[in-house]
Amino acid sequence: MEASTLSKLYALDGPFTTIYLDTHSDVEDAAEQLEIRWKNVVRELEESGVDAATIEALSAARGEHGRGNTRVLVAAHGVVHLAISLPQPPPRDEVAIGNLPRLVPLVDALGLQLPHVVVLADRKGADILAYTAGPDPDESASVTNDRFPDRKVHAGGWAAKRYSNDVEETWEASARDVAEVVDRIARDVDARLVLASGDERALQLLGQHLPTPLVDRYVTIAGGGRHEDGSDELIADEVLRVLGETIAADTVELLEDFAQERGQNDRAAEGADAVLAALRKGQVATLILTDIRDQARTAFFGPDPTHVALTATELIDLGVEQPWEGPLDEIAVRAALGTGAAVKFVGGGMEQAPAEGIGALLRYSD
Repeated sequence: MEASTLSKLYALDGPFTTIYLDTHSDVEDAAEQLEIRWKNVVRELEESGVDAATIEALSAARGEHGRGNTRVLVAAHGVVHLAISLPQPPPRDEVAIGNLPRLVPLVDALGLQLPHVVVLADRKGADILAYTAGPDPDESASVTNDRFPDRKVHAGGWAAKRYSNDVEETWEASARDVAEVVDRIARDVDARLVLASGDERALQLLGQHLPTPLVDRYVTIAGGGRHEDGSDELIADEVLRVLGETIAADTVELLEDFAQERGQNDRAAEGADAVLAALRKGQVATLILTDIRDQARTAFFGPDPTHVALTATELIDLGVEQPWEGPLDEIAVRAALGTGAAVKFVGGGMEQAPAEGIGALLRYSD
């Protein structure tokens, strides 16, 4: 999901109703449990004064249980503006009603879903699936090469070597065809990684034929490859492992950059006051939020994403006629996405993590 999509949500008129609903299906009575949870959600909405049209629209967009997902719903004035499923279940069902949609948990979850392409290969071709957000592929394709010969045989005679060469050429042609499709799909989703499983020789040839920009993003993983053999769970675990390692490496690099810039008193801001000041100037390149931030802390915002401050008075002094109060982290994320900044969530226990659970790398220093 692109940041512009979330920014458009922030620009709508509230009040908003945001729901994070556990839709897991790993128990026998999953459908019944979902119905019970949804009835509790509806009761909470009614008690909070949410209008009937909005409740009806949310109920229609709720969806069914499936694969341990979280269903995220955002609605206002009888219209559901966002309905998306996430692969991981939420810590708990959550209902938020306020002047802003509650998108911080969604942005956090999306940050764990690097755009990637999965390739399940054999020597005749491959199945190719691209993922950006959610449990379902955004794009898929299948390549099957019916060229002949496609299999080596243990035979002697004067033609054996030529036959073997012909088979190698067939495999090479298949790898080239797969590489072309992988390249196209990877560009479509701006894939960070290409994760391939299957026949060892097919994976080797595919790696040789991928275009240069994808070579460093190409990772082979264990699994059964293209055909159904009960290895889907192993492949999924391997994909999650590689994605997790990549995200962890990104986090270390981000915090090292932050610590360096903070040490130079240069392109870094630390703490709520300094970060909001940088967001007001559109100065933030990457907003950093840690899990030790005070999630109950509030701030104030105005119509523009850069209208942010810790007090209403600050915004009034800047010409904002009607400041609204909201969660500090939500206001910061709104400002970051609205000014083209990235948002990263990291653990708070790391030595380089920013104080107060909030920091930023800046585009330029004052």
